[in-house]
Amino acid sequence: MEFMPVENKYLANVETLIPMPDLALDVLAIAQDEDSSVSDLAQKIEQDPNLTANILRMANSSYFGFMRQISSIQDVIIRLGRDTVKVLAITSASAGLLNSPQGAYGLEPHALWNHSYASAILAETIAGYVGYESKFSVFTAALLHDIGKILLNTPLQQAIADKNIISSQTADIELERTLLNTDHARVGMALLIKWELPDEIITPVGFHHIKEGANAVLMNTKIVSLANFLVKNIGTESIDETTSNHIEELFAQSQIDIDVPNFQKNLVVILEEFFNSFREASAML
Repeated sequence: MEFMPVENKYLANVETLIPMPDLALDVLAIAQDEDSSVSDLAQKIEQDPNLTANILRMANSSYFGFMRQISSIQDVIIRLGRDTVKVLAITSASAGLLNSPQGAYGLEPHALWNHSYASAILAETIAGYVGYESKFSVFTAALLHDIGKILLNTPLQQAIADKNIISSQTADIELERTLLNTDHARVGMALLIKWELPDEIITPVGFHHIKEGANAVLMNTKIVSLANFLVKNIGTESIDETTSNHIEELFAQSQIDIDVPNFQKNLVVILEEFFNSFREASAML
């Protein structure tokens, strides 16, 4: 996958801004390796006490609804499966990365994380309704779709100051492109390429603001794009009667074509499931 040299400039000091979550990436690689054992995966996770504690805490939350407490990482893997363990590992690693404030975008502490995590839960919910098999990949792509904002925050703030731009609006992707000759989606894609994540995660991150082209019309890209759009426009609390009555109109505004029978008619149901899942999932973090 290619990206313009300009993106490299914003990766130059990436380890100081976004330390590579080495262990989480190792966990991802081992979990995807069919020849690896449950013991191999458990031993890798247990190298980090914080990651181990976070995964056990999340696995024992009401979100998973187990009556008997899960007391070991090996038990987590056996009872929840490798895909769930991958989600837990990436979620745990990403929470720290995405919680910082991003002033150029008007984002207070935790705001980027809340939006990203909500987008991931909604993307996973949509994937279930459209029959997209790799729910883990769309969850992860949606979770990381705005990670490029962390890298662009400081240079964008500087560019805004240099140009004496005064605006009551927060920076958007067009301002990024005008001032920096790139955008957070492309820089985020470049970072995930550097981290050697799979293309099924990289592509939706890089193209979630693009409407046309081969990568933009892939189902996983469309799911992540729609999840991002709906969370921005509806929020994470509940769907009121006004929104419910205009949900198909809002879906049309997204300009994202989900070519699945009755998808639009089921949007209210999908969103209600999302709100319930988000509340339950948020309680375990």
